[in-house]
Amino acid sequence: MAGKFKKISDIFFTVLGSIVLVGGLVVLIFIENPVRYFLYAVLLVIATNFKSFRNFRTDFKKVVSNLLIATGVVYFALITLLSLSPFLKTLEFKWSHPDWKPVNAQRIQPFASWDTGYKRKGNSYVNIDYEYQFNGTMYKNSEPEALYRYYPFWNGKKSRELVEEFSKSVSEKIQKREYLILTNPHQPQESKLFLSTDLFYFQGSLFYDMVTGLVVFILIFLGIIGAIFLCPLKTQRK
Repeated sequence: MAGKFKKISDIFFTVLGSIVLVGGLVVLIFIENPVRYFLYAVLLVIATNFKSFRNFRTDFKKVVSNLLIATGVVYFALITLLSLSPFLKTLEFKWSHPDWKPVNAQRIQPFASWDTGYKRKGNSYVNIDYEYQFNGTMYKNSEPEALYRYYPFWNGKKSRELVEEFSKSVSEKIQKREYLILTNPHQPQESKLFLSTDLFYFQGSLFYDMVTGLVVFILIFLGIIGAIFLCPLKTQRK
């Protein structure tokens, strides 16, 4: 009876883990990022591993496994690089949308907000409402979460102060016209706003978020190790 229950529980957790993994990948590939990023990774892996397809019939599982791992590594490297460089992200969009034209904003209104994070203090982000003119017609659009700024847990300032600082930096970018708006000439109601075109923006990247999260994990691990070794020493002294 116990063995049967264990077998059922193993199958349940295996299925549940697979569902969670697939769900996470669907969100990451189809919702959080444009699907074309994943296609870039697939095409790059196929182009650089073309010789491995010779062994497709003889060692199907190994070839597929290696390709999936390589695709995952390339994909995560790609989205990390694009999050580090708003300039490259803008360049990629221009390359993948060659017909889209730059337009000037007639009105641009930022709304800075705060989001409490996991294993970090949180992050500021800004939503942008804007208006632009194309061929004599005015259009309205919005860019949700146009820019982020992550903060580690050791930042001692209050979230309200951090949002105010972030809001000021956003206002400066708008005043200096460092943003870029591109619109689809065939469907002018479609547009894309890039609030930053900086070559490098570390604190607003996924990489910064991962690094600060890793620091938290390391500190917790060192604290546990320290407690394990210090407790016996205190006991011996007593």
